[in-house]
Amino acid sequence: MRVVPRVIGAMLLVTFSLVMGCQMISEMTHRESDKDAAISKAVKETFLKDKAVDLTDVNVRTTDGSVELRGTVPSLEAREHAMKLAWKVAGVQAVVNHLEVKK
Repeated sequence: MRVVPRVIGAMLLVTFSLVMGCQMISEMTHRESDKDAAISKAVKETFLKDKAVDLTDVNVRTTDGSVELRGTVPSLEAREHAMKLAWKVAGVQAVVNHLEVKK
């Protein structure tokens, strides 16, 4: 009787792993549309032109106008500044900020 819950638990774990793995693969292989690529490029150029903070370690990816920021920044102020700059770019519908502050 103790075997059945363990088997069910193992099956759930395998199923969950497969679902999450497939989701990660589809996110990695999703290609930006031309419009989204133009938005990403504009955000990156805005970051490079800005002299207030160093945003060179920020990765930008856009999906359906939603800009995702990943990477590291030197401070909380830089994190907020990157988000504000991204919002100023034409075509941006949302900004998802996954930036981490360097320790």
